[in-house]
Amino acid sequence: MKYIQSQIQILDQTDIQRIHQATLEVLATVGCRMPHPRVLALMQEAGADVDSITGVIRFPPQLIEHVIRSTTEGSPVKRSADPPRPLMPIRNEGFRIHPGNQANIIDYRAVSRRPGTVEDVIKGIVLCNELPFVGSCMPLVTPADVPAFMGDLYGYYLCTLYSKKPYSVYILSPESACQIIRIGELVHDEPARAHDAPNVGYLLEPNGALSYEEFSLEMALIFAEAGHAIWVGPMAMAGLDAPVTLAGTLVMQNADNLAAIVLCHLLGVQGGWGGGAHTLDMRHMLCSFGSPNQVLLGMAAVQLGHYYGFEVVVNSALTDAPLPDFQGGFEKGMSTIAALLSGADGVGAQGIVGADQGTSLEQLVIDNEWASAINHIFSLGFEVSDETLAVDLIRQVGIGGSFLPQEHTVRHMRETYWPAEIFNQKSWDAWQQDGGMDAFTKAHEKVEEILTVHYPPEPLLSPQTVKDLDALIADACANPERFEAQRYRLW
Repeated sequence: MKYIQSQIQILDQTDIQRIHQATLEVLATVGCRMPHPRVLALMQEAGADVDSITGVIRFPPQLIEHVIRSTTEGSPVKRSADPPRPLMPIRNEGFRIHPGNQANIIDYRAVSRRPGTVEDVIKGIVLCNELPFVGSCMPLVTPADVPAFMGDLYGYYLCTLYSKKPYSVYILSPESACQIIRIGELVHDEPARAHDAPNVGYLLEPNGALSYEEFSLEMALIFAEAGHAIWVGPMAMAGLDAPVTLAGTLVMQNADNLAAIVLCHLLGVQGGWGGGAHTLDMRHMLCSFGSPNQVLLGMAAVQLGHYYGFEVVVNSALTDAPLPDFQGGFEKGMSTIAALLSGADGVGAQGIVGADQGTSLEQLVIDNEWASAINHIFSLGFEVSDETLAVDLIRQVGIGGSFLPQEHTVRHMRETYWPAEIFNQKSWDAWQQDGGMDAFTKAHEKVEEILTVHYPPEPLLSPQTVKDLDALIADACANPERFEAQRYRLW
């Protein structure tokens, strides 16, 4: 069986070495601001140059090199691979997408946009449950109809009640971090969570160029000390918090990554390397999700992260289009294929329309559809054998014959044919008789069909666990002072 293994590359080894050396120079001379007393103490003990007044850490190159080696020891991602390893969908037993989180929801046909609600969150969970190529769940929107200080916690609570797949949330305060860890403890022994446990962990992101915010660092400490994961996810933006040149942006992306990976190493947790760099659209002063630069940055980020030995998720498969149209399909398809052929280990969050302009339920259904097609391309393979060459069958059918009624066709058609659900594969007449619907309309019908059958969902947990979770949420709602940022100002 032959799978796609050749990987496209945009950098040569000299390019990669120059980016690496430039990053070491930046971290050694400029440093990274990490204004948290315990973080500074850890870094100083490890041999970094720490300025206790400004909170800036300058990293000796030998410390960075040591952490990279220690973190990636035994990694399946090689600095050089000949032949290259199978691409991501094969390694991970199939290509899956994962949803994103937004503040707003875009209604069907993008007529209006409004803040998300609890009802929207639950509907999004139901869709994630039922769409087979959506591999996990998270609140598609942060609910605005609960107290703002606990929107992240409440979304996580809803996922805990209703998600049939692994789930996570963007965590916004140290108190939410503590309560989410507590939720993980409450559901740990639930039978319904045996195969779809919550992803209890924290996504550590910088708050600017070479700068991590004290509350983010506090949350990282909370999760590390509880024995949970920390994911590293900088998103350097060319022209804003990174040089406008793509190479300069990748240096900043790398520096933000490596500074956080050193912290993870010192905390005793596995650090990762995030490839989510972007560019700023100078005309509109917005982050661009769908520009050609997103393709170039993604390919380069994969090569650099793999050079170190890290798996790399890039922010590809995204779009600047405010609704699912040709622009959206082109930008998503272009960047997805390029990312996967470069060897990416994952792509960006789905269901989003525009550059973080909102969530669309119909977009998530369409994303599930193209994910199915991508999975078919990368997972089917190309088998050459006596059975697949079918010379005897060709000889038997002969000139002008038909292969449709042959037993060989029946035997192999299911494994070789991709049956679309949303995308059209019918003739013009059949398509017209079916209503002449485009993919957007059919996606809306699919949303309605799923919600009619599965909404509202029933909790997946025991009555006692539901009671315990309800009590946790009620207690959080009654104590907003615990979520105040000032309580955690350490610098």
